Amino acid sequence: MALKKSFLLLCFLVLSSGIFGQLTYSLLDQNPASVRWKKIQVPNQSIQIIYPEDADSLAQLTAFYIEKHVPKVGKTLPSSLHPWKILLQNKGIYSNGFVSLNAPRAEFFTIPTQNPALVGTNEWLEMLVSHETRHMFQNELGRQGLAKVFRSLWGSNGQALYSNIMIPNWLWEGDAVETETQLNPIGRSKIPEFYLPLHAYLLDYGIPSYGKLMGKSFRQLVPNHYVFGQYLSQYFRQKHGELAVGQIWQKALQRPYPFAFSSVVKERTGLTIDQFSQFALKELRDSIQKSQLAFSDKSEQISPKITRGYTPYEYPCWISDDTFIAVKSGFSTIPVLVEVSRGQEKELTKLGPIAEMNMLSASKKWVIWSEIKFDIRWGQKQGTRLVLFNRETKEKIFWDGDEKWINPSISLDNKQVLTLVQNNDGSSHLLLLDVETRQLIKKISISSGEQIIHARLADQHRMVYVVKNQHQKSIRIMDLERFKVIQEFHFGSNNIGSPYLMGDFVYFNQPIDGIDQIVRIHTKNKQQQVLTQAPFGAYSAQVLDNGKLIYQAYRASGDAIMYKKLGNESWSPLLQTIPLSPLQEPSPKYASQKYSKWNIFNVYSWGPLIAAQGNQLEISLLSKNITNTLQAGVGYQYDPNERSGTQFARFSYQGLFPVFDASFQNSQRSTSLYIDKRAPFDSLRTDNWMQSKGDIGIRLPFNLTHSAFAEYLTISSTYSFFQVSGYDLPLRFKSEAFNGLYSSMTHAISYSKLLNRAYWDVQSPWGYQIGLHWQGTPFAQNLNSEIWSAQGKVFIPGLFKHHGISLRGAYQQQSNGNYTFASTLALPRGYTTVLYNRLYTFSADYKFPIANTDINIGRLLYIKRLKGNFFFDASQGENIVKDGTTTTTFQSFGVDLSSQFHLLRFAQSFEIGVRCLYKSQTKQIEWYPLVIDIGF
Repeated sequence: MALKKSFLLLCFLVLSSGIFGQLTYSLLDQNPASVRWKKIQVPNQSIQIIYPEDADSLAQLTAFYIEKHVPKVGKTLPSSLHPWKILLQNKGIYSNGFVSLNAPRAEFFTIPTQNPALVGTNEWLEMLVSHETRHMFQNELGRQGLAKVFRSLWGSNGQALYSNIMIPNWLWEGDAVETETQLNPIGRSKIPEFYLPLHAYLLDYGIPSYGKLMGKSFRQLVPNHYVFGQYLSQYFRQKHGELAVGQIWQKALQRPYPFAFSSVVKERTGLTIDQFSQFALKELRDSIQKSQLAFSDKSEQISPKITRGYTPYEYPCWISDDTFIAVKSGFSTIPVLVEVSRGQEKELTKLGPIAEMNMLSASKKWVIWSEIKFDIRWGQKQGTRLVLFNRETKEKIFWDGDEKWINPSISLDNKQVLTLVQNNDGSSHLLLLDVETRQLIKKISISSGEQIIHARLADQHRMVYVVKNQHQKSIRIMDLERFKVIQEFHFGSNNIGSPYLMGDFVYFNQPIDGIDQIVRIHTKNKQQQVLTQAPFGAYSAQVLDNGKLIYQAYRASGDAIMYKKLGNESWSPLLQTIPLSPLQEPSPKYASQKYSKWNIFNVYSWGPLIAAQGNQLEISLLSKNITNTLQAGVGYQYDPNERSGTQFARFSYQGLFPVFDASFQNSQRSTSLYIDKRAPFDSLRTDNWMQSKGDIGIRLPFNLTHSAFAEYLTISSTYSFFQVSGYDLPLRFKSEAFNGLYSSMTHAISYSKLLNRAYWDVQSPWGYQIGLHWQGTPFAQNLNSEIWSAQGKVFIPGLFKHHGISLRGAYQQQSNGNYTFASTLALPRGYTTVLYNRLYTFSADYKFPIANTDINIGRLLYIKRLKGNFFFDASQGENIVKDGTTTTTFQSFGVDLSSQFHLLRFAQSFEIGVRCLYKSQTKQIEWYPLVIDIGF
């Protein structure tokens, strides 16, 4: 019983700490202010589609797929849909979708993916509908039974927290992927590449514990919750019926105690979830081991061998007989371009924010890829730019376009570039460009309904690409002198990808007996060869004219680059499917209406909350509109220490280029102080008084990221006023005011430029941050004060890889006025803040990983990493007094030890530790608990 009560208390505190006291709202991703919105109410469905007006055809198609699939999506779950909204996002470059209860909605990112492991032969929007609407039905279960209590008390936030704690993340996504698989011609569970991480892990590392599946690892790449979740969801359905997932889900939500999900699974299957997952994965491993007996891969690995962690080498390109380039990433490094020659690896350059990369192209002089070009203000808007890396000079040339250019390819003679262009309305086309003049040679149209994947320039003025249409794929070869398709090979529902054309042969990957292999076809005699026998999958083939084949092959430790000299592999006739006759595309005509951008209020959360410190109670309403332009909250806080309450309202309008923030609060305050002017101090008096405070601010947030460094700048200015009434004491604290109306201004600038972190890094290895802050009372009034500060922080690598050093220096100056503002700087760790006229601070941290552990302590705790930090802090405070200046110095140094772990099988991670420090002023050693991250 105690464990159950503790569990409910944990839920309550996590909910409270995530919402309480949010004074300044974070920046959301918005569309440009110029975007005009429309809406479609899908007939016979409680789903409304909201979309930019230039996405009308995409909205019509989405509505068609909703009508087609939604009745079947929810068929096996005991729930029905309340009203939902789907927001179409078409201004960016990402291919994704999600459902959220934070301002309940779904968002579909309409740009179709180029990744064959994700899209297969499916239509992108159709797949999104089948997957994401399943999440809607899943969320509806959180409105039933005991789960309904959390929604009643705390709104959508309470529902989301409770449902996600009780139902493991793998079931949410695994069930959605399995639904998507059943409703589309080739769902992800039918795509060999989707299962690679799971199959390779089981054979190389064995069956992971359930705790490790949920918590992942810093030692190996554990299959994500989409992959193993789909397998377990499918296994449930096969063994216990199509209704099993919904019934287990519904029943688990009725039991608000730890491991309720496991107990429900045991009732249904006779096994705990630990035993069930072990049993199911053992069955899969045994099956894979039997199938592996047929493979005898004789290729040679020419990329460095990986002995620890996970490091893939991807998209290899021959440069010469003994040199290739590839993209390297993984646990130990952010994505970098490397050159490998005779086994020796050399880093060429770091990659910036990569637009979806499923291929790489190179000639002897150039390597080309595309990177995301972020809009400086609008988070939902991204373009791309081409990056040409000169292998001779080691310089980058950037080719900015006003469109979304992806998957570029360069000709072997260095003269031409081919790139695919994705348009906001869902259409696309190819551009052939001249490298030297940057002029357009030819715009190549793409027929409606067709998706072009992995288009690549080839020899003899040709290009090759995969075309997906009507759930089928084919390879086309085009003559670039006449711009005419000269050959086409039809592969039906085979999920082919990455074609490479050289001479009379086309090389590509194709599923062979359930595993992707490199295959080539002879374009003249229409025969084919299977060139590889990779145990887990082979991709991204390239070949030299002397018959040297290079490709990437999946390994549990990361993709390896393999080499093979083409020999006498057996030829067989190319079996082509008969192409389907042109399908009459659906041309739905759903009624659409204008959707006002001034739909700005959308209350989604409410209820009583306790502050993370446990010393205040809040009752509030939270609102966030569907298009992410306004966040608002109103409520009441009660402080038991002062036995007083505060009414508040906070707003942040983010729909225009500047962000406008406002907050207002009215508080009943209580002050106790001695009014004696000299000892003995025995006249303690208490007074209750009222204070009203308001802030009206403007922010200019800029995303300046254009490389491997994340770069941000924010400029803000805030006008504040506060009014005091009913203050009857003759004295006051300097941080409080007498009766009257007062005002102040605050200006701040913050800038950050940090190199992206690798998974094993404890902090950014390079970068710096700068902050400037000024606050004062520039208007004529009875109070006068001014405070300003400047601080900077530098990040540099430590003595060993993945260690990090950070150095911070700051200066603050406050005037000797009759009022004091709160300090913007902190004293050395272990000391409480004291105000000084001048304050100098310095700190140094040395952070380092101690061990990657994977320690499983029963069902309670899974510890996956231990970290440490040595620190030294020093400050000097100066006060100006009548007789001169008084100086006080502070120093502390010590060590932090922390652990990243997962509690009670939650997918969310926690980081908690302990601090030991020595304080120079007291000459004492002190210990403190550290809560670094609670994972929500």
